[in-house]
Amino acid sequence: MRMNSNNMSLVRPISRQRGLTLVELMVGLVIGIVISLAASALYLATRESSRAAQGHTDINETGKIALDMIGRELQKAGFYPAQFTTPSDVAHSGRYYNPTTYAAFTYGLSGCDDKAYDPATHACSSTTTTGDTVIISYFSSPEFGTSSLLGNTNDCNRQAVSGDSVNTPLAAASMPLFVSNRFGLSGLVTYTAPDGSTVSTRNLTCQGNGADSTAPQSMIQGVDDLVIRYGVSAGNGVQSPTAFRPATGASGVTSLSTTSDGLNPWQRVTAVSVCIEVRSMDNNRLEDKSGSERTYVNCRGSTITPTDKYLHKVFTRVFAVRNNLNAVGTF
Repeated sequence: MRMNSNNMSLVRPISRQRGLTLVELMVGLVIGIVISLAASALYLATRESSRAAQGHTDINETGKIALDMIGRELQKAGFYPAQFTTPSDVAHSGRYYNPTTYAAFTYGLSGCDDKAYDPATHACSSTTTTGDTVIISYFSSPEFGTSSLLGNTNDCNRQAVSGDSVNTPLAAASMPLFVSNRFGLSGLVTYTAPDGSTVSTRNLTCQGNGADSTAPQSMIQGVDDLVIRYGVSAGNGVQSPTAFRPATGASGVTSLSTTSDGLNPWQRVTAVSVCIEVRSMDNNRLEDKSGSERTYVNCRGSTITPTDKYLHKVFTRVFAVRNNLNAVGTF
């Protein structure tokens, strides 16, 4: 029987199959592992750099906002609308005055060194804490009404100062209302960071006379220290500060005497230096190029080498006390 040649042409020879050798397989696996490790290392480095950059951004924003918040109030210290006659002294129309019986409000500025403000006694607390407290007082512009957000008729917590009993007769007479804001630091507060770690830090707080009986409200987290120094002029027509002093103590503002032109030490405060120490809320501190731990100088002049993994930064700004910059004083 003859086979058809056409059918035989359809039969293809079976090709010889060949696989990878063990060496080739191992080389391929090693190359894959190296590429994976390189990609992982790049990802981790990028993530840490990104976290550090975000941490720097966060503390810069925190520092700026905190200084702006305190600075706006400092520039109002001792304000009284010029078009109104001061009830306590008609001869000094438009001058700040103390509508209460508390010494903390005698002038537009007052302060506590490493102590909180005690609303029960309207004075500095006897308990030592971390961070200073500054007490800023002024009067509102009543033409906007007592319920408006304009005209400074609300304290730093957006509480209407008409709620303060001292303002009851002033509101009834459509007179400027007394405003008093006190900035300081809270005790240690513990937070849970995005990476799951716990962070203990202090907060910038403020308490206003719109709700004197309530505790100070936290405004900004991550503020570890607050140091206030008051620039006191020599008086007698000189307005430039001769020294920046703490509020109390042997070298404090309260240790100075009244000048021959009748200006009290607090009346001669023409500038205020505010220093805050801010820390990040995340573990993201980087070493310097030599591999050493980064140091910083805190608000009290000490060089600090952090023992934690957080970013620390100090911000300082000097604010003019505008309502005390004239030849005869204002409050």
